[in-house]
Amino acid sequence: MKTRVIHLQEGQDRAVARNLRTAVMVGKPQVVPGKRSALEVLAHVWRDVRAVITSLGAPGVAVVAVDTQRVRVAGSMCIAAKPGMVNAGIVGRHGQCDLFLEGDGALSLRHLVVVVDPMTAWDGPAAGPGWDVRYRLIDLRTSGGFRDEAGRQLEAATVEGPAFVFIGRYALFCFPTGAADAWPDDAKAAIAALPERSYSDERDAEPDRWRRGRHAQTSSRDQWAEGSKVEDPEPSADSFSSRRASVITRVTSVNGPARARIDALGEGDELLGTLELQSRLGNDSVRVGAAGAERGLLLGRYSRCDTAGATSLSLEKISRVHLLVVRIGDDIWAIDTASTNGVASGGTGVRVHRLQPGDELSLADGVGAVRWRPVH
Repeated sequence: MKTRVIHLQEGQDRAVARNLRTAVMVGKPQVVPGKRSALEVLAHVWRDVRAVITSLGAPGVAVVAVDTQRVRVAGSMCIAAKPGMVNAGIVGRHGQCDLFLEGDGALSLRHLVVVVDPMTAWDGPAAGPGWDVRYRLIDLRTSGGFRDEAGRQLEAATVEGPAFVFIGRYALFCFPTGAADAWPDDAKAAIAALPERSYSDERDAEPDRWRRGRHAQTSSRDQWAEGSKVEDPEPSADSFSSRRASVITRVTSVNGPARARIDALGEGDELLGTLELQSRLGNDSVRVGAAGAERGLLLGRYSRCDTAGATSLSLEKISRVHLLVVRIGDDIWAIDTASTNGVASGGTGVRVHRLQPGDELSLADGVGAVRWRPVH
């Protein structure tokens, strides 16, 4: 089974992508809360979104990008969840991105990574709609970040359930896949079946709230349905919508890789290990602390990377943003951020790699190398 399924719409051609310097965002967001909500946009394109959600046929995450100016799907990607392994997809306007979005200077070349955590116990159809899929949205230290449905700018978020965010003029509709039931064909019925989505900061989250069933029916989807004169489906123990309504989507805003630093070990931080960098230009090292690893570190030659100023990665073949190193669970993972010339381990190209003691990754066909030296 394919672990990534990518679709480009509107005749987009990666081969002609203009991978130029990121432009400066000018003007207001295209989706303004109160004028055109995420649910209104979703209603217009629901049939196309539903087709993507149901196409993977396995637990994972479907991400559908909708151009909010034209109100049409611009592209999509499905990322399968893997047992014991992280999976990821990159969003941006570089031709190497999994979800390639062109024509908006508010997007960075490599803007956002969607990281699907290792798949936990999945018992097949009896397990229900698959809300146990957990994923992360991590901004790659861009100037614009991404925004939630209220327009709040975020650096990173952990998500359980459907989530809707915006980058530039694009809305990203993220849905867990692998549900036992298909979503309804009708847009209004589908929106009525959406669980409540709660966006909160990590420090504000109620640890026990997400274990409780949802009793109150006051949410944005109910307001939309009321305005559209849509009644919720008849509740029953076996109905698709009642099972969905018993779940709250948790979107927790966390700190992303928000500040470039050549030494990723903060004051009082626990040292996890060192990233040793090497090329024909010399050697550098980056001490990695627990807090820095949780937020994520960017390796590349661009000023927004943690290796900015490191001579070893200043070669042209190394991408401006080449690699994300992030801690997920107890492991440190290296994720290729849609680099032009790739990442390899043991001579084999890798997209996502769990770093083990002494591991060496080759960057850009051997132009650079990264070694992981953990403390323990």
